[in-house]
Amino acid sequence: MEDTKTASTSQGEAPLGLSPDEWKFYKFVRSKPAGAKFSDKPADMEVPEAFHAMNSLLKKNALEVIQVNNENMVKAIDLQDAEKASRLNDEQRIVYNAIRAAGNNGLWTRDLKKKTNLHTIVLNRTLKALENKQEIKSVKHVKFPTRKIYMLFNTTPSSEVTGGAWYTDQELDIDFIDSLKAACLKYIIARSFPRIDNARDALYGPEYEHYPTATEVRRFITESRISSIDLSVKDISSLLDVLVYDGDVEKRLPYLDGMDELSEGEDDEAALEEATGGVQWTYKATRNKAKARLPVEAMTETPCGRCPMFTFCTENGPVSPVNCEYFKTWLNW
Repeated sequence: MEDTKTASTSQGEAPLGLSPDEWKFYKFVRSKPAGAKFSDKPADMEVPEAFHAMNSLLKKNALEVIQVNNENMVKAIDLQDAEKASRLNDEQRIVYNAIRAAGNNGLWTRDLKKKTNLHTIVLNRTLKALENKQEIKSVKHVKFPTRKIYMLFNTTPSSEVTGGAWYTDQELDIDFIDSLKAACLKYIIARSFPRIDNARDALYGPEYEHYPTATEVRRFITESRISSIDLSVKDISSLLDVLVYDGDVEKRLPYLDGMDELSEGEDDEAALEEATGGVQWTYKATRNKAKARLPVEAMTETPCGRCPMFTFCTENGPVSPVNCEYFKTWLNW
């Protein structure tokens, strides 16, 4: 594709009617995503040619001036956007370029007025004209429903604007969230406890390593076609966090070498994941507290909680924590 453009340039048919020097300078600036300094130029161009090409590209809206660390620089604009801007009048071009620079987060009308310095009447007229041409569109922001946000017509709003997968028409979809929570919990329960007849309280030992991760839960949701929306791992993680806060699920990190070296202050997720090489958290369902035999569920998961020799277990008795066979098995000593 690049070779075709270069070939056509040599024949005087550069995109958007650019001259060979303009096309060369445009490609040079485009190769610098962060922007190029005014003094930068292609190695095979003289300074006067480079400045002439840069000024011409600025007039044709193929370049824009940006500020990085209080220094003015030029940045390449997509030629399709530049071609659209070239067909607009001065006010429309200013508004269009300001909205385009905002990307998929859009631009609030008040911020748009500050950036363009246009009078309110002129700005409203320009916005209406651009909307009629289907160059821009207005969207609602879930956090600021009374604000009018503008972005380019073919731009998909960011999750920050729409609220992501959990919002429908700027409204929190409670039914959708509840159905997904129930499906996730059912899947985690199936992976958390062994299926043994006549043993409803059966538990896996500490060596069990098959509790699901957020990635596995997402795969289950996708393959089951429970959701018509393509949910990301981040979306599923936020849903699982709700289950954790509700007390239905507990979050675990598989034990790995190096975890003992963490200091007491490093109990946050970032420190743990850094120490374990980015290993994903796993999720284990908790027993329903209403059906638990003891008020403290953790006791039922230790040998002492259901030990038939509990009343005989003393420090100097026939059974003690030191020689307990149940403890040895449970801890896999």
